[in-house]
Amino acid sequence: MVELKEQKFREGPTWPRRRWRYFAQVGAIVWKDVVVEYRSKGVVLTMAVFTLLVLVLFNFAFGPGAGREVPVASGILWTAFLFAAVLGMNHTFALEKEGGCMQGLLLSPIDRSALFLGKMLGNLVFLLVVEAVSLPLFGILYNLPLPLVVWTLAPIVLLATVGLGSVGSLFASIAVNTKAREVMLPLLFFPVAVPVLIAAVRGTAAVLAGEGLGGDALRFLVVYDVVFLVASLLVAEYVLEE
Repeated sequence: MVELKEQKFREGPTWPRRRWRYFAQVGAIVWKDVVVEYRSKGVVLTMAVFTLLVLVLFNFAFGPGAGREVPVASGILWTAFLFAAVLGMNHTFALEKEGGCMQGLLLSPIDRSALFLGKMLGNLVFLLVVEAVSLPLFGILYNLPLPLVVWTLAPIVLLATVGLGSVGSLFASIAVNTKAREVMLPLLFFPVAVPVLIAAVRGTAAVLAGEGLGGDALRFLVVYDVVFLVASLLVAEYVLEE
């Protein structure tokens, strides 16, 4: 009996150790993606240039007056973020596939949901970096107060980015195993991303118009994020396999 108690004490509680190992695996995947991107600077730079190009071109295309209307400006902002997200997530999963890294990760003793969550969080980091760079320029180009764009709009941007990141990472992990992944990802991603895009545009328009955070849009984004985060983690084991 004494030996059994000593063995249990040395081993420690099973559940905390498993949770710690799970989050350590997630952190390792995120750290790997961040370090690789820091060295190559391919994904974030491409996404940032594309987003800034869209914002600048639409600013000139709509002229000095029409382009600065709040609904139009909100739509332009989230259109740029949506296409940048597709571009970035397609590129990150394609790099894993072409370099044979994904096969090595699948062969390693790591939980599939931890692998997917790490990739998704890495994509979220890249998206948030691009958005942090783009929002001040958006405020300057469309003559909007910078504190309103950067701080008041932050909850809408964060929740919508989580929704786009979770759904986009899920479909990117599926599309990467197809030959026409550049075409397949938008076909799978855009129909499911339309609800979160509409809510983000409406919430952004409400904030920029001085009406405060849109309650309905904010609640919808929270529900959307929870549903698709849970669904993505549940099916991660199946979508990551070839």
